[in-house]
Amino acid sequence: MTNNTPVTLKFLAEKLKMSVSTVSKALNNYPTINAYTRQRVQEMARDLHFTPNKSAINLKEKKSRIIGVILPNLLDHFFTRSIYGIEQFATQNGYNVIISQSHDELEKEIQSANMLLRSRVDGLIVAISKHTQDFTHLNQFENIGIPVVYYTRNPSFNLNCHKVLCNTFQGCYQATKFLIDRGHQKIAYLGGPKMINFTHDRFNGYINALKDNQVPFSSELVAYTDFDKENTISAIKNLFTYPENKPTALVAFKEPILFDAMKYLRSTKHFKTNEVECIGFGNTSFISYLDSPPIASIEENPESVGENAIALLIQLINKEIDIHNYKKVMVDCMLIVHG
Repeated sequence: MTNNTPVTLKFLAEKLKMSVSTVSKALNNYPTINAYTRQRVQEMARDLHFTPNKSAINLKEKKSRIIGVILPNLLDHFFTRSIYGIEQFATQNGYNVIISQSHDELEKEIQSANMLLRSRVDGLIVAISKHTQDFTHLNQFENIGIPVVYYTRNPSFNLNCHKVLCNTFQGCYQATKFLIDRGHQKIAYLGGPKMINFTHDRFNGYINALKDNQVPFSSELVAYTDFDKENTISAIKNLFTYPENKPTALVAFKEPILFDAMKYLRSTKHFKTNEVECIGFGNTSFISYLDSPPIASIEENPESVGENAIALLIQLINKEIDIHNYKKVMVDCMLIVHG
């Protein structure tokens, strides 16, 4: 056998004068194979640098051992951290991960779904694009028995599905109440795209915290942005248009838009750094290096969201849960106060 030719089970069996079945069982420590035979087989396999043929094993198991993940953008720190949780759990359970980015475009999400279907993934984890309302391209997986878990973005147009979500209602409620307890009565809310269904939970948390603490709601204290800088500055200008109803605190959909808002406010002539206390979703790692950080952050625990998503998916792949017994898992947020 040449140095470049991989050692096969058949080759080991011929060398040891045993059947291929016996060698395979000995390598996998079957109790029906006696200790002496197991030792002989495993020693020769080690000496000859035998590596099991994963493709053959996967073919026998009728599994690819590949998980597909579709998400909007890995430049978003939330998704980067969530992938860490997904990959760690996948590796521990013998799975590889293929990641595809939609860049928040429906057409690219459809292309990614079709590519992963052709790659014969065992299951799919997806954070839908902000334009996804038709789920035909994702339903095709379940139609042929491949489970799908939606994560972090609530697919409210798709009621019959498995999903793992961050409890952003609770996170926004907690942040708003924290500001109320600090004496604020005029708390602004800077939200994500108004017509996008997965942004609503944050706003509902804000509204309910105001209501439960007898703080009057004002539509003048609510603005929305589509995440780009110019849109955010326009939104923050609208919030500070009325001097008699100027906010003293601000809760933002994401820290990147919060930082754009804070930068703009600090550039205006009459704004003082401590005039408005701000909180955003994210808990970005570099906050501790800022001279004037937000008063607090809402930690979404993305690693845990990712880990819960793949744990649920693997249960579905292993048929520990029926594919139509739809599960919803919520991961709580945590308010981190910056001292």
